[in-house]
Amino acid sequence: MTRDVRDLLAAAAGLYRDDPRASALLHDCLNRLEQPLRVAFTGAPASGKSTLAAALGEWPTRALRDLVLLDDPGPADEVPDATVRLVRHLEPDELAAAHPPGGSPFARQSAVNSVLVLSRADEVGAGRIDALLTAKQLARRAWREDPLCTGFLGVIAVAGQLAYGGRSLRDDEFDLLAAFAAVPREELERHVLSVDSFTDPAFPGPIPVETRRSLVVRFGMFGVRLALTLIRTGCDDRIKLSAELVRRSGLGELRDTLAGCFVARAEALKARTAVIRLEALLAAQPRPGGDRLVSRVERFAAAAHDFRELRLIADIRGGRTALSGDPAEEAVRLLGAQGTAPADRLGLEPDADPGEIYDAGLDALRRWRHEAERPDRPHAERTAAHVVVRSTEGLLSLFA
Repeated sequence: MTRDVRDLLAAAAGLYRDDPRASALLHDCLNRLEQPLRVAFTGAPASGKSTLAAALGEWPTRALRDLVLLDDPGPADEVPDATVRLVRHLEPDELAAAHPPGGSPFARQSAVNSVLVLSRADEVGAGRIDALLTAKQLARRAWREDPLCTGFLGVIAVAGQLAYGGRSLRDDEFDLLAAFAAVPREELERHVLSVDSFTDPAFPGPIPVETRRSLVVRFGMFGVRLALTLIRTGCDDRIKLSAELVRRSGLGELRDTLAGCFVARAEALKARTAVIRLEALLAAQPRPGGDRLVSRVERFAAAAHDFRELRLIADIRGGRTALSGDPAEEAVRLLGAQGTAPADRLGLEPDADPGEIYDAGLDALRRWRHEAERPDRPHAERTAAHVVVRSTEGLLSLFA
């Protein structure tokens, strides 16, 4: 795919060689193909963009090391290749505002570069102790049932403040929380109902109001209550508490989604960005001979299988296909949801020998061709099976 895009950009550079601005744009497109994937965090004010980007950016995880995270870039800033869109509530107005813009026909056809995040999941249900669980259920339901969520590769509930606080939990903060957790529950209960009660001068013990307030700023009142519960139930050191706060925050699910949908498809997404910018140039500054480039872009768009794979993965996981159970799990794996290497697609060990990979691929191809040709299956299901067949054929072509 990248080679095709390079050829398109080279042809365009020849067409616009007498235009310095257009030439600079095309040169930038070529350079961007060699650079890390750019992922923008966008959303309304106070949705937690900076906090969530910092929580992910400061996470020393191999899965995300090749990403550049952009905190709410403006129109004049760098063009992102993918987007994490944050909303505070899954309400129609917010979802409509967060929905990716339409753009060109190719941009619409390949609109597989956005993930939606319910970014203040700890506020769901007035911040009760089960807020995160409820938020995750709401997010899954919205992804499956709300048409306004159809364009996203996932809808994920994350408590950004909790994630960042957990990631950066200090020894002195753990010691403070552990001291509070040691206070008899019945004595402490009424003082952790709200920020006002937690920072009230009547709070038991010698901890200054400013210190208690700093804990609320770092973790939120929900995070303080959750930390106390976790310490009482076994998280008896900073490392354990940090790991559990991060795990419950939803940050791991977001990381895995970005790794599977963005990192694994980085080349395709960067190629998409370049083609969209080329399309815009051809439309804004038409030149004699430009129609041939437009036709090549259209052929490129029609042949771009990576985008069909991403769309089908999202549809299967979002419950928008008839596939379910083991066939659905196998389909998303063959489509590359757990990695695009042949062994990953086939569920084999990374060091599987080529013969084993080929035999497993051939077996998968036979089964999914059968599914694609079954006359008793709905058209949509057979169409989905055809996409899986195409992915498996591409996998086997590597061994030709």
